[in-house]
Formats: sequence, structure tokens, C-alpha cells
Amino acid sequence: MRYYDYSPKQLEEKATELLVEFDKERLTKIKPIDVYAVIEKCLGVSYDWKYLTPDQSVLRATAFNEGYFYAWPESRYEEGMLPFKVGVKKGTILIDSTLTESDNRGRENFTVMHEVFHQVLHTKCFRDEGKNYMHQTYSRTIDGKIRCASYALRIIEMQANACAAAFLMPADLTKKEYEDRYRSAGFSRYNYGFMWNLIKEMGKDFSVSKQAMSYRLQNLGLIDENEENLLK
Repeated sequence: MRYYDYSPKQLEEKATELLVEFDKERLTKIKPIDVYAVIEKCLGVSYDWKYLTPDQSVLRATAFNEGYFYAWPESRYEEGMLPFKVGVKKGTILIDSTLTESDNRGRENFTVMHEVFHQVLHTKCFRDEGKNYMHQTYSRTIDGKIRCASYALRIIEMQANACAAAFLMPADLTKKEYEDRYRSAGFSRYNYGFMWNLIKEMGKDFSVSKQAMSYRLQNLGLIDENEENLLK
């Protein structure tokens, strides 16, 4: 499997390019987002919701070739339950239905944008895979615990995460919001109760999870790793 060695700067630029195509105003203004509208406007591929596994170990997948996969009738396994075959068109993005059934829209948004950037960055990486190849992304990848069978897959997952973060939390706007809120409150950054609430509110405003926001702030150099761990 091939992969492209994008630099962090190039990944930020890729995310910005898609953001400008979708809604340039989001670079400078916090707005609600419909991530499925990004798929419709910028990718023009199909998307669907299915129970991808009976234990939520896989939360998303992309069909880089036309073929089929096996979905499950329920979100939890019951004795005698069997998966069923589902045909998919090339490019189809699949999201686990449990994400739409929870109240964590931020996690759903990040999940969808991760798959969007697989389409933007990685279609050629998977072109030599078999007809029914489905690139599945495990739930732990969303949580930053990327464990993959190959180095190439690990890099690919990290790139999709980086672009999803940069798209949903544009660097300049995120920095400005953090610094404005931090200064206006007058608290020390080591007041963890204040910081926990600040990051939670920023996550809510940017339509991402608190965890995604804390990772982004760390990557932008606004909080350090020790703070990020304390704020989980």
C-alpha cells in the first residue's frame, strides 16, 4: 500500500482548500456545520448509515472500489444474529448508525470529516486493493490511539485525522478564540477547572468533541501535553 508523505503544513493547506470550497466564511467565523453537506457539495459521492459491527469497533468505512460489505441488523449482538450483504458504489462513505443515535454530534462530525479526507488524500493509495476492499477505520483511531497493521496505514490515518481537525477547527480562528477567551476570563492556564470548561465550550461552539478540541489546542501549541492529559 502506498502513501504520500505530506508535511503538517501541507495537510493544513489541504484542509483550508476544502474549507474555502465549502464555505470560506468558516475560516474567520464560528458557524454550525452539516458535514454531510460537505460530501454532497465537494465530493459528490454517496453516503449511508449502517451498523458496521455489533460492538462499535468500526465507526466508519469507505468503499474505494465498487463492491459489497456485510452490515449488521442491530447495534448489539444477540445470539443467532447474522450480518447481511450490502452493495456499494465506488466512493461510498459509510458511517456507523450508532453515531447518529448518540448525543455526541461532535464525534460524528469528526468521524465524517475523517472519511472525507480519505477521499481527498488517499484514493490512489487504495487503488490496487481488491474489488470489495473496504477501508475501515477503527473507533480507537478517533480517540488518537492509532494502531494499524502497517506503517503506511498508520500514516494515512494520522493524515486524515490532521485534516479533519484543521477543517473543523481552522488554525487562525481557533487560536483567536482561545486567546480571547483565556485573556477575558483572567484565570491562570493552570486553573484546570476553568480550562476544562473553556475547552468544553470551545468544542461545543466548533461542533467537535472536547477531546478533539484539546488535541487541536495542543497541536497548535496553545496547551502542553501535561495539560491535555489533565483535561481529559
